[in-house]
Amino acid sequence: MNTQLDINTRRRPFRLHVVTLLVIVVVLLVLGGPSARAQTATTTKTPPPTDNSVVDSSLTFSAKGTVNDPSGAITVSGSVLVAARRVIDSTTTTIPPLVVLDLDFSKLQGTSGNGKTQKVYVTGDNHATEIRPLQASDTIIVTCPYFESTKDGLSAKSMLVTATLNFDIGTGKLTSGSISVGNNVTTSAAVGTFTVN
Repeated sequence: MNTQLDINTRRRPFRLHVVTLLVIVVVLLVLGGPSARAQTATTTKTPPPTDNSVVDSSLTFSAKGTVNDPSGAITVSGSVLVAARRVIDSTTTTIPPLVVLDLDFSKLQGTSGNGKTQKVYVTGDNHATEIRPLQASDTIIVTCPYFESTKDGLSAKSMLVTATLNFDIGTGKLTSGSISVGNNVTTSAAVGTFTVN
């Protein structure tokens, strides 16, 4: 019987420690509440600049082409959203206006074969970003990954996307253009072109 009494007396201090520890944790959570709320408070968005140094525009272009893959020809089609932002450095007059381009390839898809042997290829929602001098017409050639939809991005190969874009020099807005898709073969045109006014 003495053994049972000793066991019961040993459990009581342990229970006291657990209860004390829980009380301390609750007190800390209650007292620490305002700092936790301060970290998760939402911030107000700063309004966009009021000057005309930044001009945003975007257009969606249909794109199509054929990529010669070792597993066969892949017919690529879909649309590419091109977002353009004209930026003028107002602190200097020597730097010409620039345009920052974002090409969204998430809506491009390719297929090869037919029936039960048909394979679908995706781009993995990839984007390409380019910074170019603002000019009336510009040709941008970028690579875009593609891979079979049943696999992951580690098996990706790349194709070339050629975008010919037209801008309104006065406003800096993207006005028109065209996009084509092809093999990832470097040619003299792959470097793109621009003229200095």
